Amino acid sequence: MHAALLAALLVTASGPGTAGGAPEPVEQRRAAVAKEMVRLAAELQRQIIAQDADALVARVPPDGLRCAGRVVPRAKVARDLRSNGTWLHGVFFGAPGAAPRTSAPASLAGLLRSGKEIAVVVSFQPDPRAGPTGRPCIDFRAKGVATPGAPLCFEQRNGRWWFAESLYPCG
Repeated sequence: MHAALLAALLVTASGPGTAGGAPEPVEQRRAAVAKEMVRLAAELQRQIIAQDADALVARVPPDGLRCAGRVVPRAKVARDLRSNGTWLHGVFFGAPGAAPRTSAPASLAGLLRSGKEIAVVVSFQPDPRAGPTGRPCIDFRAKGVATPGAPLCFEQRNGRWWFAESLYPCG
């Protein structure tokens, strides 16, 4: 994958962090998280191209995904990722017989397989649960091509990055 890191810092609040007991500026924490997100994006790219729904389901928290004040159970997310014809499967892997639109590939897999240089855009959204650093999100982009789906946002629990309320259109 040809990945360029474009860090869009959407959250500007700062606060103390700790690194061996010393305060850590928010910008340093975001830079470290952005590097982790680029590595995660490379892993997700391989999984999406391989249409590995199980690998994506493994990143869904056991308690499900938050979605506009409700929770989508993990079992539903798993069903939707594994089932041809569902909206979620279509966004990630493409729908059978789906004709790509002129401005966007039919799926993330289509975008990632397009042969275009793909940039990984890392941004941070305000989220009280994520502290002053914000909730990290990644988006795959290519010049002149609209991105299918929404940015993929994450939260860290017990040292592991999990999807956070971003797989479905929740607005």
